[in-house]
Amino acid sequence: MKLLHVVEVLVLLVKVQPTYGFITPSPIKQFPLSTLKERNKFSQPSSSRLFVATTLPETKQKKGLREPNFDENADVVCARGVCTLADEEVVEELCHLVEDTEGNLIGMECVENPAAADRNVFSFDYLWPRALLLGCSLLYGTNFPLGRIMNEALPASATTAGRMLLATVALFPFLLQLKPELRKTAVLGGSFCALGYLSQSIALVDTPAATVAFLGALVVIITPTTSALIDKVPMGWKDAPQTWLAAILCLAGVGALELGGSGLGDVGWGDFWSAMQAVGFGVGFFFTERMMAKEPDQALSITACQVGMTAFWGSIWAVLDGTGVLGNFAGDHGAWLLDETTRSQYSLQGLLYSGFFGGDESLRLVAIAAVWTGLITTAANRVGETTGLGKMKSSEAAVLLATEPLFAALFASFLVGETLGLEDMLGGALIVTACVTTSLKPQDVLNFFGVEDEDEELTLEPAEEGDFQ
Repeated sequence: MKLLHVVEVLVLLVKVQPTYGFITPSPIKQFPLSTLKERNKFSQPSSSRLFVATTLPETKQKKGLREPNFDENADVVCARGVCTLADEEVVEELCHLVEDTEGNLIGMECVENPAAADRNVFSFDYLWPRALLLGCSLLYGTNFPLGRIMNEALPASATTAGRMLLATVALFPFLLQLKPELRKTAVLGGSFCALGYLSQSIALVDTPAATVAFLGALVVIITPTTSALIDKVPMGWKDAPQTWLAAILCLAGVGALELGGSGLGDVGWGDFWSAMQAVGFGVGFFFTERMMAKEPDQALSITACQVGMTAFWGSIWAVLDGTGVLGNFAGDHGAWLLDETTRSQYSLQGLLYSGFFGGDESLRLVAIAAVWTGLITTAANRVGETTGLGKMKSSEAAVLLATEPLFAALFASFLVGETLGLEDMLGGALIVTACVTTSLKPQDVLNFFGVEDEDEELTLEPAEEGDFQ
């Protein structure tokens, strides 16, 4: 019987495959059997301490691995800075964290879920979460042209603060449920996300919405870089080839966007702030996804903190801008809080009253855009994204969410009359392809380039007497 159990262990081991959000897949192929303790039952096991370890080359095994506690770490699905609880009845693969002995998150390991029911790909149960996530991506795409519309009528600081205040009010019940031990990191990650939102708003003052959306996809470079710098995650070609390929495609796309047409003469401050948007979101996603992966039931609470911090920093920006401290930075609406007329129109309450009840037709569309981007595409969309994400593989979710810049370009054409040149379409296609590339499995990329994976020597930790009966 002992021999039979060992054979079962080895058969299960080969099913392990990594999956990816922005958390880098671990190059250390460690597969705790406790993951399967409910789905592949041995005959009356007396201990859950048995696990499979991998003997690694010294160049890779710089840090020891801590045995993951799978009783504490729930199954998760992660994509684009968000992790949520996996629905174990329908998700095809289940993922857990892998940490080193210092508690750093160095990746995720996934195993096929044998408990997942076979479903018709045309059935409603299969299609609705994917349609929901694609719809969320579509709604996110409306933020960019609507941001331009709002910035043409209001100071960028006022639009950002107003939109995020509405979203914070909507998500406030979730904010109250944030665990105390997560608050410090949530505030830090939320502040970086605020940098992303504020930079995006500044960029939309004078930069085409489609360009801002495409450059925002630079997060596929920023987040893995942050992970490598902070958590020392191995990022060599054989460790994360999909990240390197995505970076090359993304940079090529940026080059096509920025160097096409008139070349470097077209590059301006709007492009800088578009890139800063990616820096803010990329670093913010690093912190928030780490928290959500460990505490997936806190996804909406962490999101509420992100939005709340953006409202906080946006309000500070609005006060400084509105009192003239920043001069004409990010527009020519400086000191708008000091003038009664502009204050009554640009403040959130003034905008909503003038737009919906004051009969000011010029502000009605702006007021609708503020409510839409605050309550729908920021607050409600986060709830929808979390709901759909838990019912599919991370790789599927990453592909669906990668369509956001395409929808942004489509809505920018429809709502504000933007047109895309050949170099814009080429650059956008390369960047979206880069986003999709991050969902590829490392070995698939290596195989494509004819690189064989290094042989891994698998060893079993000696089982204590009584582990098998």
